[in-house]
Amino acid sequence: MDPIWTRLLAGELDPLLLAAHGVEPGRLSQLSQLRKYGSRDEVAAVLSLWDARRRATGRIDQAERLWVTAEAVQQATRSAVARHKAARIRQACSESPVIDLCCGIGSDSIALSQGGPVVMVDHDRLRLTLARANVRLTGGKGEAVTADAAALPLTPLPLHIDPDRRLDGRRRHSYPEMLPGPDVLEVLMEKHPDLALKCGPGVDVSQLPAGEVEFIQESGDLVEATLWRGSFDGGQRRRATLLPSGESISGEEEVLDLFTDPDPAWIHEPVSVIERAGLVAQLLSRHSIGELHPGLGWLAGHQRIDSPWLKSYEVVERMPWREDKVRRWLRAHGEGISIVKTRGISENPAQLARKFRGSGGDLILALLRHGKKQVAWILRRSL
Repeated sequence: MDPIWTRLLAGELDPLLLAAHGVEPGRLSQLSQLRKYGSRDEVAAVLSLWDARRRATGRIDQAERLWVTAEAVQQATRSAVARHKAARIRQACSESPVIDLCCGIGSDSIALSQGGPVVMVDHDRLRLTLARANVRLTGGKGEAVTADAAALPLTPLPLHIDPDRRLDGRRRHSYPEMLPGPDVLEVLMEKHPDLALKCGPGVDVSQLPAGEVEFIQESGDLVEATLWRGSFDGGQRRRATLLPSGESISGEEEVLDLFTDPDPAWIHEPVSVIERAGLVAQLLSRHSIGELHPGLGWLAGHQRIDSPWLKSYEVVERMPWREDKVRRWLRAHGEGISIVKTRGISENPAQLARKFRGSGGDLILALLRHGKKQVAWILRRSL
């Protein structure tokens, strides 16, 4: 392992770490002051650590204290998501040891360790060392094992695995492109029946082995899909979960088979996770609404719906989509557009929002394709 990291973890560079807090890498005068506390390479390493901690802030709890690298932060599970998954795992296996395979810097390990022992496994010695330090720092218990997923030297304990889904810095969403690949993953599934496989939210569910696939949205962002197997499987093929509220809905993916309502008083936009999970039809079976247009994905009705799964907008006006036509309407009514949404229409929402902002206003412009027609809906968001 890099000797600078060894010194950092041992506390030997604490004076430099403290002095570097808040220092901007480009400020030469400040950098020269830091040289009093360490070598050029040590200063660079400490500044890199603080930069990685800043990147992790808001995504990972206690980021300002954890041992992280910038690259590992990009791949780490958000703390809210890690806690949600850990709670589900611990509900099934209580305080039994759980393996966190491909643990990285330990975001999932930290959450798992709060309910029982965790066995952290990674082939990258630095990340494994950081994960172990982070678990200890946050009060958890666990052991670290350097190993490759293809030769995991452990008994068939419950297992969480976060495969590498990046190649040359680009995200990969398909199951066959994960590392370790399906051949290794499916051997692990046989050996460890109780298993959670972290996937990207764009994963093709049809490629995955049997089990429940849970799509997770956190603070408005669709961030993850998890394949749950064995005792972790809730018995449904699909699940959509909202965090931090914990709202969840499960069922089988269904094709929308609802009536269409071309002249609604309200339009409803499903949140990303319920649409991605294919559960819109199941959710809406409890509401007297239909599709705005077949295959569009937006819904329509004659009253506001109070649901965490839908954003409701009151219809103010509709017209064929032409920029000059919308501009004239806004000018005539003294209104402005704050947000532009599009579906099935190739337009730049941010650019249009700037054009239509006017002297202010909080209306929403939704440009939606209705078959061959392009329709502009002027909407008011529900309070």
